[in-house]
Amino acid sequence: MMSSILTTSVAALSLFGLAAQAADSSNSTPAAVFTYISPNSQYNDTTFVFALNVDKETSDVYIHMSAPSGNDWMGVGIGAQMKNSLMFVAYASVNGTGMTLSPRISTGNSEPSYYTGISCSLVYAGDLPNGNVHSNGNDATMTINAVCKNATHWPQGSLDVTSTNQPFIFGVGPGEPGGSYLQSNDLSAGLRRHEAYGTFFMDMTKATSTSSSTAGVPRPDASGAYTNSGATLGTAKADNDFAPAIHAFIMCLMFVIVFPLGALILRVFNRVILHAWVQGLGLLLVTMATAGGIVISTQYNRSKNFASAHQIIGILLILAMFSQLGLGIVHHRLFKKSQQPTIMGKIHRYLGPATILFGIINAPIGFVFAGNPHLCLPYIVIVLLIAIIYITVRFGSRICCRGRRKNQDARLGRQGAMPAGPEGYMQPDFGPSAGYGQPSYMQPPPAYARSTSYGSQSEDVPLRPYQSQQSGMGGPPADPRPMV
Repeated sequence: MMSSILTTSVAALSLFGLAAQAADSSNSTPAAVFTYISPNSQYNDTTFVFALNVDKETSDVYIHMSAPSGNDWMGVGIGAQMKNSLMFVAYASVNGTGMTLSPRISTGNSEPSYYTGISCSLVYAGDLPNGNVHSNGNDATMTINAVCKNATHWPQGSLDVTSTNQPFIFGVGPGEPGGSYLQSNDLSAGLRRHEAYGTFFMDMTKATSTSSSTAGVPRPDASGAYTNSGATLGTAKADNDFAPAIHAFIMCLMFVIVFPLGALILRVFNRVILHAWVQGLGLLLVTMATAGGIVISTQYNRSKNFASAHQIIGILLILAMFSQLGLGIVHHRLFKKSQQPTIMGKIHRYLGPATILFGIINAPIGFVFAGNPHLCLPYIVIVLLIAIIYITVRFGSRICCRGRRKNQDARLGRQGAMPAGPEGYMQPDFGPSAGYGQPSYMQPPPAYARSTSYGSQSEDVPLRPYQSQQSGMGGPPADPRPMV
């Protein structure tokens, strides 16, 4: 019996030794680990981790990467800058709990594009904690373990496995704790600009396996965590993408408030010069915002070709506004000379409101295009309020003016003044333009008062019977010529 107990104990110790050896072998994979904790936060959920192992025989690259789940995406690129860098970008899958890994290459400081020359697949193993999951909550993380086949070389560059100071770049997308905006299985899914980015360096001699038997996804240490090893931080910066917000704010302000205000200045207050200044200022700001929008469009894959509805409408609107400027100037100069309506004025009158209307409509299209559809509802509410104010002022002033005109006409009628002449009446001999070769459209002067005395300017003076010269001033002077 004692011998059987001893045999069992030896077997148990042997199994324990094998288990310990297996545990040691799991940590025997050569790896370099980079960890970064934001100095602006006291929580571990701001930790970014990237662990790397390279199989020298097959050129396969094994990675572990994790970041806060509140960010849209996380990524690491090989190289010192974005241009020509091979990047591994991960984000939540469409179900919200899985992960998608997309190998990408960037041509500059713009959104990287999916690269089909490298295939990546997820790796699942029991000793890889929280593998390939996207969890929710304020303290949650997104984690990925994967292998990318033949990923040490690509047309624009390569990974130097002999370097002791190989540069890398890293970044995380925008977002907020407890929620992610991007959920997609598409390897070409659109990315928003990073919220934070930086550089680091790795000793590739510590991260390279000489044979496939020791290659694999780097495992955590005995405490179950990844600690910095064989990597040093270069730079880390926060990033804010204010340009799209500025573009949207200026455009909405101009089309919802400034341009309608300029129209009211002309139609209600009849201030032509002030109308021109307001609309000209609006055109200047819209031109600047359009230029900013063009620059923004070149940074994202979804907008580089300028083929979206928002961009096409925007380009047509800026052309229409410059046409409005030319039409308004030409019409004003011709009208000052002839005092007659022009075809340019009619086009200007109807093209303006149409341009404002399409500018207002184009804003929510832009919100959806930029990935911010939640802004549409408050925008529509503001537009409706502004529209109510505009209609009230526009038509309320017209009603008030008509009432004042009727009261004035009635008051002048009681005082014996003659009614105004017909519209379009022209009398070159009267009015402020008389004597300058310009026609006047004012009504004729009132009739002179009638008189029965001789010498009156009235057209119907009564004539008295003929009398002799001695009769006094009652008749015309006698003819000195003798009668025949």
